Amino acid sequence: MKYGGDLFRLVSHVVVLIAVTAAAAALSATGRYAFALLLLPFGGIAVYRLVRLYDASMRRVTFLLDAVENNDLNFRFCEGAASGGERALNVALNRIREIIVRAKLRAEERERYYRLIMECARTGLLTVDDRGSVYQVNDEALRIFGLPRMTHVRQVEPLLPEACRALTAIRSGERLRVRCRTESGEVNLSLTCSEITLDRRHLRVVAVSDIDDYLSAVQVESWSKLTRILTHEIMNSITPVISLSETLSKRCKADPDDVRNRSYIQHGVNVIHRRSKGLLDFVENYRRLTRIASPVKTRILVKDFFSDLRRLCPEPSIRFRLPDEPLEWFADRAQMEQVFLNLVKNACEACAEKSNPEIIVAAQREGNELVFTVRDNGIGVLPEVIDRVFVPFFTTKPSGSGIGLSICKQIITLHGGHISVESENGKGSCFFLYFN
Repeated sequence: MKYGGDLFRLVSHVVVLIAVTAAAAALSATGRYAFALLLLPFGGIAVYRLVRLYDASMRRVTFLLDAVENNDLNFRFCEGAASGGERALNVALNRIREIIVRAKLRAEERERYYRLIMECARTGLLTVDDRGSVYQVNDEALRIFGLPRMTHVRQVEPLLPEACRALTAIRSGERLRVRCRTESGEVNLSLTCSEITLDRRHLRVVAVSDIDDYLSAVQVESWSKLTRILTHEIMNSITPVISLSETLSKRCKADPDDVRNRSYIQHGVNVIHRRSKGLLDFVENYRRLTRIASPVKTRILVKDFFSDLRRLCPEPSIRFRLPDEPLEWFADRAQMEQVFLNLVKNACEACAEKSNPEIIVAAQREGNELVFTVRDNGIGVLPEVIDRVFVPFFTTKPSGSGIGLSICKQIITLHGGHISVESENGKGSCFFLYFN
């Protein structure tokens, strides 16, 4: 772009101003004040031209800054009829405007993206400032509070006063549980809070969960799974019994005195007895699964606990490992022995066909958690069934009951811990037990 003429004019104005100033100073120094006064108009003209050029540029820059501050970017500086220097300045200012517009569009896209995430969340989310004004709120929070829209936390007070007080009082890092009474019954809410500063405003991001809804969904899912399991097991036992009893009834009616029929009937009765006993065993296992007592926790030294397990499991393939530091935890000793004996028994069965079986029971401290591992080099678990090993009555063993690992998981859960498994088919498995 050609703007050399404007540059030349700018330089010439500066040169004229400097020359006039120097000449006036020289004439004044020699006492020729009249000649010095004659040069002043030329200096004034040069100053005026410079000020005008500067003022025109500053007006454009100031206009751009005011427009950005007022969030009004629907303008464009003329790039056609202006002179070279003005045209270059206008092009530069238009380019700055376009960069700001693109940044604004990207910010709006990100805001829409985060808003979409908020609306898709199954947890109520709202952003509140220090005065209680609601900056943002998603549909799930409105559903929980029973409001069509929400601009201040006090709108919750008529319906859920306890929740309103919790929203006002909660601070960053806190977790509150609130029980509210409504016309339709009790509502149990869980609130957590984080803090953020946005546009110089101190905001609190509060997450609100309806515990009752979550627990109801979990209960329905659990009952659905249990119903499918019970139906499957009972139908597997009842269906052949019904079919066999119908066959025996027909044979008795056809020829009750036939010796062969008597032998067949005797055999059929034995089959019915076995299936009935199997169904009775299934019901007994179910009773065991649902009647686990609450743990009676005592202080247990892991070293002593492993020493007792070593006596109960004297096989040379089983090894116990402990760190140098003494470890202890509070648990029901009898229930924990039941858990570890069951895991070690499963590990031994998994290594039954190995020429060099190896089972390692270890414990270590990881942060605030005490972590136990039971590792073996057995046959492992197939990837497609590893997620079902803790499901009641699921088993891959021909003579297994399918409740051992389920009972282990229940006991560990009652202790406030959790259990997980990693396995590779043909290379072994490792069970992880975590306790706080």
